[in-house]
Amino acid sequence: TLYHDEPGGKVRLQVCTDVACAMRGADEYLNKLCEHLGIRIGETTPDGFVTVEEVKCLAACDHAPMFQAQTGDDISYHENQTVYGTLAWIETLREHMKGGAA
Repeated sequence: TLYHDEPGGKVRLQVCTDVACAMRGADEYLNKLCEHLGIRIGETTPDGFVTVEEVKCLAACDHAPMFQAQTGDDISYHENQTVYGTLAWIETLREHMKGGAA
C-alpha cells in the first residue's frame, strides 16, 4: 500500500475491504464513497485531489469501515467512518491544502 508505480492524487485514500472489514460494511462504504466522488475504485477525482484505492488489512478490523490516507510523506488512519464523514474530511483537507499548508 506504500509503493505506487503510477501517479495518483494529492491524497491516496486506501479503504480496507478484507473479510472482517467487509463484514462491518466496508464494501458498501467504498462503493458509495466512490459514487459520491464520481469515480471508480482505483481512479482519481477529475481535479487530481483524491485517489481511492481498495486494500487488504490495515489492522483495524474492529473499527471498520476505515481508511489509511497518504498525503505527501504523511500517513493517517481514520476509523469508524461514514461516507459523509469522509467527504467532510476530504473537503476540510482540500481547504487546508489550498491555503498553502499541508
